[in-house]
Amino acid sequence: MLRNILLSFLLLCLISIRHLSAEEECEKCDRLECPLVTFCPTGVTQDKCGCCDICLQRLGEKCDYAPEGEDVVKVVNGQCGEFLTCTKDGVCECAEEGQVCGSDDVTYNSLCEIMEKTAEDNALTVVDREPCRKGPLIKSPPKDASRPVESILVLDCEAVGYPVPVLTWELYRPDGSTVQLPSDDSLVAVQVRGGPEKHMVTGWVQIMKVLPENVGIYTCIATNSQGVAKASAKVSFSKGKVPKKF
Repeated sequence: MLRNILLSFLLLCLISIRHLSAEEECEKCDRLECPLVTFCPTGVTQDKCGCCDICLQRLGEKCDYAPEGEDVVKVVNGQCGEFLTCTKDGVCECAEEGQVCGSDDVTYNSLCEIMEKTAEDNALTVVDREPCRKGPLIKSPPKDASRPVESILVLDCEAVGYPVPVLTWELYRPDGSTVQLPSDDSLVAVQVRGGPEKHMVTGWVQIMKVLPENVGIYTCIATNSQGVAKASAKVSFSKGKVPKKF
């Protein structure tokens, strides 16, 4: 019983000493003596004495970590700014994921990244909490190809944009006719998948047998709400290999 009383007394003494030490560190507040804070990209808070304005810590800077629901025991480095969180390693990291669009029409990987950029450009703001809308761009166009009769040929095309483009193909035959692909030709297959990069789509046309009816100009067409992009490739027979009926 006596031991418990002594332990409680010692604990109260330690708390009182720490409280007094904190008070001794803080002198009487005179805001006229405070350093001038002109620009803080992640926000402003007050120092540990509740007197002067100071900048909140930025992305990648050291911070004072405390488990969720608990207060920081001792302020050493400072508090993370807006949209940031302090990790167990005591470093400010982005609290939100997802790309955002800036007023400079640039897509940033996170809200934190654009907030850091505002340190260099005060006029920069967040326009949208998603990537900037961009018309399609053909990153990898199909290439011209000459093949022997009845050989196999694959054409590929990559396009990027936001929203992610829809990829389609058309065949312009030498006789002037146009064929939307895929068609009822069992020798020509079309495949489309997303990637390999963000907001990109990749498509292929596979010709099982290069015949007179499937040579011509193959056009890759990328479409989204912001526009259309096209790229074409000519498919022909290898020199000296053109069938007589063609």
